[in-house]
Amino acid sequence: MARSDETDSALTLARYRRLILLGKASLPLEEARRIVGPDCAYHLYFRHAKDTRSDDPPPRRETTRLRARRNRRKK
Repeated sequence: MARSDETDSALTLARYRRLILLGKASLPLEEARRIVGPDCAYHLYFRHAKDTRSDDPPPRRETTRLRARRNRRKK
């Protein structure tokens, strides 16, 4: 393999790695982990766990501003 071929393959692998980590390329978890490597695999686990949850959004927490506004209306 020539030096330019190695460079091209490394650049291509780096591009795919970035796309996987950004979530723009969807691969099975095992394949993505092999491409990304063990140092960044925890990002994949977080994204994979988020995908398996229900589609319902989490309940919104009431902010201090909204709580103050609600209390003003009650008075």
